[in-house]
Amino acid sequence: MSQKPSVDQPGRDRVHAPSGEECRQAARAHLAAWLGILPLFGLFTAFGIYSQTQRSSPWVAQQALLSTLYQTVAFNLVLIVSALAIAVGFVAWDSGNDGDDLVIAAILTGVPFYLLGWLGQAILATRASRAVLGGADFRYPVIGRLVGTPAPTRGEVEMGQESE
Repeated sequence: MSQKPSVDQPGRDRVHAPSGEECRQAARAHLAAWLGILPLFGLFTAFGIYSQTQRSSPWVAQQALLSTLYQTVAFNLVLIVSALAIAVGFVAWDSGNDGDDLVIAAILTGVPFYLLGWLGQAILATRASRAVLGGADFRYPVIGRLVGTPAPTRGEVEMGQESE
């Protein structure tokens, strides 16, 4: 009696699981979020992996696209929250102080929010990279729905070309 694979099992519903190289490339795309401490650097890294693997491995390209979309949304959310924190800091700051004090207030309120947002993004991206290293089709909580159904691995694409 064969046992049906569970939802958490890597490579479920696949004829060919992703190869080791595919898993490593997808993990690199997700780990690029750690480079996001320099604004947009991780996003461009993940997009570069996406553009290089579009034809050779649709699965890696889809994981890189997920990472790119996730980093785009996370970056915008972090900017919005940081800007709101700076605005609240300006309002809360005593208006009798000079401009230099306002710059310091902006730095002291905005930078911690930016760093916390970046750290949260990087931790979730690390979770994603660990999942794809195991061959799982990782989906970010909200962003994953935007990309569609899981893409085929390189082995599945090659198998489809041989049958034609």
